[in-house]
Amino acid sequence: MATTARHPALHTKGGIIAIALVSLASCSDDGGGAPGGGTAGTRHVQTISFPAGVLGHGPRFSPDGTLIGYARDTGTATELAVMTAAGNDSRSLTSDGDDLLSMVWTADASGIIYGSTDAGMRTVPLSGGPSQFLLDASAAIDPDLSPDGRWLAYGVFDNGHLHLADLSQSPPVLSDLGFFAYSPRFSPDGATLALIVGLKIQLFDLATQTLTEVIPTDDPLGGVDWFPDGTRLVAGTERGIEIITLGPPVQRQAILSRPGASLTSIREVDLSPDATRVAYEAEGYADLFVLSGF
Repeated sequence: MATTARHPALHTKGGIIAIALVSLASCSDDGGGAPGGGTAGTRHVQTISFPAGVLGHGPRFSPDGTLIGYARDTGTATELAVMTAAGNDSRSLTSDGDDLLSMVWTADASGIIYGSTDAGMRTVPLSGGPSQFLLDASAAIDPDLSPDGRWLAYGVFDNGHLHLADLSQSPPVLSDLGFFAYSPRFSPDGATLALIVGLKIQLFDLATQTLTEVIPTDDPLGGVDWFPDGTRLVAGTERGIEIITLGPPVQRQAILSRPGASLTSIREVDLSPDATRVAYEAEGYADLFVLSGF
């Protein structure tokens, strides 16, 4: 097990070295060493492991659920990489990232938008080739794209505000929303952002610019995502991984318990498009994990 720590509040900027190391990620289906404890009833935790010295961060399912994009930390560079949803055939698309690299797929799954704190926001085609400059967003983190592909939400490293970029204009027009937040995720209808502000999971109505509290959380780094029905969230919290049904009243259902060790916290949850799997990372582990059967 390798210790990982990856968050804007905990990190300084890392150096960038142009290097591309491509290895195959291996996957273990027994779940025995996974945080949260492997199989419980019909629930199952798949462990996606990497070669020694390589860490995986920030998993994001492709729009069709067949691939997972992730940040691949080789120890000398952070690469934007993709692999199958089973954890096989990993390949790196870029090597210009840093230790805060994060990403979101384009709506048509033809490429990935990613943030690198020294290079702003860029796009890279899934088929390979050089990345293209998208917008000048220094120290951008946690990007998410609206369902219609028009709006890009992202945070800013070192306690910067949440921003929206209107990609329908050239160059994109940026708006500062005036508050700091983690893990912004657009609702299926694009009208609302679920996010973490301080120690609360909240909803931000884009039309009225208002915040509504959903639940408090002691673990602001766990992330949040929407179910396709638009009435439920999946979140990494101090309890583990939860399904949160929006109210009133708000209902909480734990689908993976957090282990007793205080350092083993869920990080950056992502729900598959068919809502049957949750990809996540865990503090203190080099692996990535996929929960199913919930």
